[in-house]
This record gives sequence, structure tokens and C-alpha cells, in this order.
Amino acid sequence: MAQRPTDIATESPISTRGDETRAQLLGAGMSLFAERGFDAVSTRELARAAGVNLAAIAYHFGSKHGLYMAITESIVADVGGAMLHHVHGLADGIARAGEDRRALSRLAAGLVRRLITVFVADPGRKRQMAFVLHEYTRPGEAFDRIYETVVEPMHRTLTALVAAARGLPAEHPDAIIGAHAVIGQVMAFAIAEVPVTRRLGWESITPDRRDAIGRVVVPMILASLNLLPDEGP
Repeated sequence: MAQRPTDIATESPISTRGDETRAQLLGAGMSLFAERGFDAVSTRELARAAGVNLAAIAYHFGSKHGLYMAITESIVADVGGAMLHHVHGLADGIARAGEDRRALSRLAAGLVRRLITVFVADPGRKRQMAFVLHEYTRPGEAFDRIYETVVEPMHRTLTALVAAARGLPAEHPDAIIGAHAVIGQVMAFAIAEVPVTRRLGWESITPDRRDAIGRVVVPMILASLNLLPDEGP
């Protein structure tokens, strides 16, 4: 039997073009907002950078703010997907480890390696982190969303690990500060790598070079937590 015209998915090309336009705006917005922040980027710049009509922003996102929040949600989904499952597993591991320092060392080393894998030597994640940094300097709705869904769960679990390793009560201020210091040691290579790449004569941080960073940073962090490197995996 011949296929009737109504059986053909005639809206598919239109839908595909709409998805492409949306993706182009998300990509252009991520780059521009990461570079200059929300207030310094106009809707005309966004449309021009994305190669789309100005009206497409309102059509797909409602407004510039809607686009900004859609980018925020994409970061939450990507980083959350890459880290939160590991973080939840880490929380269970800390509870099982108790005072077993060898187990705590393995957990700490595993987390640091995971942070390095996720955030270092990935241009897309570097752009995401630049976007987030603008929110750190002027916290708003986007920061609240990122903090509540990704940053706080990661920070709390790492705080629990630091507290267990250093024999501190849970949520002790020193443990919170220590957790932040651990994150900072990794993020220095994710968002502020230029000094070290220049010192080393690297054009960029490749996966092999990322592994070299891990071989130095992991034992340093373990030592800061009174967990000796030879107690690791």
C-alpha cells in the first residue's frame, strides 16, 4: 500500500532546525557569558555569534535571562552527571571506612583523580567553569541553582572525608576549609593553568599531561590529610 502524505513526518526537518538553533544559542551564550558575564553581553551579540535571527532567543528561551538559566541547567546536568554518582558512592565509602586510614586514603585518592579527570584538560568544562566563576563573583539565581544541586553536595561529602581523615567532628570549620583547599588545588589546573603550562613549556594540558599532574597532586593532597601516599590504591 502506498504511504499517504499524512504518514510522512513532515515536521522533522523543522524540528531539527529548531534543535540546531537552540544548540547554537547555548554554545554561543556559554562562550560569551563565560568571557564577559551576563550584563556585558547583548542579545544582538548572542544572535550574531550563534548565527541566528535575534527573535530566536525569545522563541526558544523567552529572554536573555532564560538563555542564561538554560546554560546553567546544562552545566548542572553535565557536571552533576559526571560527579554526583561518584560523590554519593564516596559518602557510603566514608561510612564503611570508619577509622580505617588505608580505606580513607583510597577514597581520597579516588576522588582527587576523579576531579582531575572531569575538570582538567577538557576545553568544554573549562568554559563551563569560567561561566560559573562569573556567578561566584556576583552570586545570583544561577549560582544558587549550581550551588544547591552540584557544589554543596560535593563540598559536604569532601568535608566529611577531610573530617574523617583528620579526626575532626563532622562539619567542623577546619574540615570545611580543608575541603575547599582540596578543590582549589585541582581547580588551579582547570581554570588557571597558564602559569604552569608556561613554566613547563606546554602548549596545553593533554590527557597524558593531566595524568602527570595527578601523579604529583594526589600524594600532596593525601599528605595534607595525614594520609600517606603509600596508603593509597
